[in-house]
Amino acid sequence: MIILFSLIPTLICFDYKGILNRDLHHIRNELINGSLIEGRLSIKDVENLFTELEKTTSLVHSQQIGQSYLNKTIYSYSLCSNFTQQKPMMLITSLHHSREVASLQMNIYLFLYILWEVEHEKNPFYINMITHNCILIVPFVNIDGYSEIEAEFNKRNLLPKTRKNLNRTILCSEEGELAGVDINRNYGYQFAYDNIGSSDDPCDEAYRGSVAFSEKETQAIKYVVENYNVKMAMNLHSFGNKWLLPYSYGKEELDKDGIPYKIYEDFKQNGRFQGHYKIGHAQELIQYTANGEAADWMLSKGIIAICPELGEQTYSNILANFFPDQEKTLQLFQTEFPPLIDFINYLPFKPVIKNFYQYSQDDVQRLTKTLSENQYLVDIECVNQGVSSGSDHYFVVSDTVQLIEAYYIEMKYDRIYDRDKIQFNILNKIEFENNTISTFQFSPRSKIIYFLILQEIQNENEMKFYFDLNGIDHENTFTLKDFHQMQNKQKMHFNYIFYIGLMILLAMVIAILLKIGFRKQIIKKHQNITELIEQKPEQIELHVQMMK
Repeated sequence: MIILFSLIPTLICFDYKGILNRDLHHIRNELINGSLIEGRLSIKDVENLFTELEKTTSLVHSQQIGQSYLNKTIYSYSLCSNFTQQKPMMLITSLHHSREVASLQMNIYLFLYILWEVEHEKNPFYINMITHNCILIVPFVNIDGYSEIEAEFNKRNLLPKTRKNLNRTILCSEEGELAGVDINRNYGYQFAYDNIGSSDDPCDEAYRGSVAFSEKETQAIKYVVENYNVKMAMNLHSFGNKWLLPYSYGKEELDKDGIPYKIYEDFKQNGRFQGHYKIGHAQELIQYTANGEAADWMLSKGIIAICPELGEQTYSNILANFFPDQEKTLQLFQTEFPPLIDFINYLPFKPVIKNFYQYSQDDVQRLTKTLSENQYLVDIECVNQGVSSGSDHYFVVSDTVQLIEAYYIEMKYDRIYDRDKIQFNILNKIEFENNTISTFQFSPRSKIIYFLILQEIQNENEMKFYFDLNGIDHENTFTLKDFHQMQNKQKMHFNYIFYIGLMILLAMVIAILLKIGFRKQIIKKHQNITELIEQKPEQIELHVQMMK
C-alpha cells in the first residue's frame, strides 16, 4: 500500500501531452512536477516529453549524438523547420555536472518557450528564427551521473553530491570521495594548462582525465560541434548567478574587432540581468580558473559561447543550492530566463533599418550621378545585429516605385558612416529582380548602406523598404511619402518666408522713408519759428519808433 501511494505523484504529474496548448504558467508548473522527489524531472520524463513533441509538431527532431561511459544514449533535440546539420545553430547544454539540476529544467524551459512562441503565439521573430536557424539542446551531457542521482533520490531521498561522470576505472583512495572525470575539464583547449584550473588527482572534483576528449561524453559534444553548423552556445551550470565568458583558463584577451567580443560587450550592456549577478571572465570575477573547459574550447572553434551559473546561493548548506525546490525553480524561471533568451536572440539574421536619406540635386551632382525626371536617389543605413548572415533573405522595395539601380557598401558594425565622403564610383552594384535585393553580402554584425535610384510610378502613395523576414508591417519598416510634394512644400514654405520677409523689409524701408520725411518737416517748421523769433526784436523797435 505504501508503494502504491508513493507512485501517485508519478502517475498524476508531468502531463506533457498538449503542453503547448496551455499558457507559460502551465508549462513552468509542468517542469517542476516531474516524477522525482520535489517534482524534479527524471530521464524518462524528458524522453517522454520529446517523444510526444515529435508526434505533435514537425518542428522537433531528436538525434543520437553519442554514448555515455555506461553506454546510455546521449540525445540532442532540435527545434527548427526542415532540420539539417548545415543550418546555423544555438547549442544549449545542461548537466555537464550531474548535480546541477536547475540547468536541466531551464534548458527544457528555453526550448519549450520558443516552441510555444511559434506554435501558440505565432511570433514572427521566432518563426523566422527556427525557419532559418535551429535551437539544439543536449539535456543530459552527464547522463550516467544524473542516473545515479535519480537512484539516490528514489532509494534514500538524498541530495547526492555526484558531479563527475561514472568512469571510475581509477579508484579514489579518499574515504567518501568518488572517482570519475569532470567532463567540463576534459575539452581540448588548454587542457591541463595547470593544476589549478583542473586537477590530475582522480579524487578531486575537477579531475580532468588522462587526455583531452578521453571521455565519451565530451566526444559526443565534440561530434556536434564538428558536424553541425553551431554558431553560438550556452553551457548551463548552477549556481552563483555568474555569467562566465571565455577564456576561463587564464587572461587571454579577445580580438576587439572580432564578432565574439562585440557580442559579449553588447550582451553585457543590454542583457536583462537581475539580482546580485556578475558577468565577465572567471579570473576577474571570482579569482577562479578552469582549463579544458567547454566554452573555451567552443570559442577556439569560432563559436560564441558562454557559461551561465544559474541562481544565487540561498541555502547555508552549499550542496542544497544545486537542488532548488519547486518555489526556487519558479523564481529561476523568472530571474534567470530573460538574459538567457536575450543571448539566444543574437542567433538569427537581425537587420534593422537605422536611417534613411534622400539626396538633393546638389548631393547627386556631387556624387557625379545624373538622374532623369521623377527619379531620385536615396541611401538606407542598415545593421545586422545577429550572428547569422542574410544569405537567404531579401531587402524589398514596395511597388509604388520602380527600382532603377541599386548599389551598396559594407562596413564594420560600429563604424560611423560619413555620407560626405562617399564617392559613387566606389560603390558595389547589386543585381535585383522585382524590386527585391538579395542580402547575401550582409555578413554578421556588419553595416550595409544601400544606395537606390528610384522611379516614382504612383503619385501620393507610400513607399516602404523592409526585409522579408520582418514583413511590410514590421516596426523596422521605413515608410516614405511623396518626396516631391514634400520638396515643393518646403520650396513654397521657403518662398512664403522669403516674400513675407521681403514685404517686412519693404515696410521697414517705407517706414524709415516716412520717418525721414516727417523729420524734415519738423526741422523746417523749427527753422521758421526760429526766424520769426529772430525778427521779433527789430519789429518791436520799429513799432516804438512809429509811435513817437
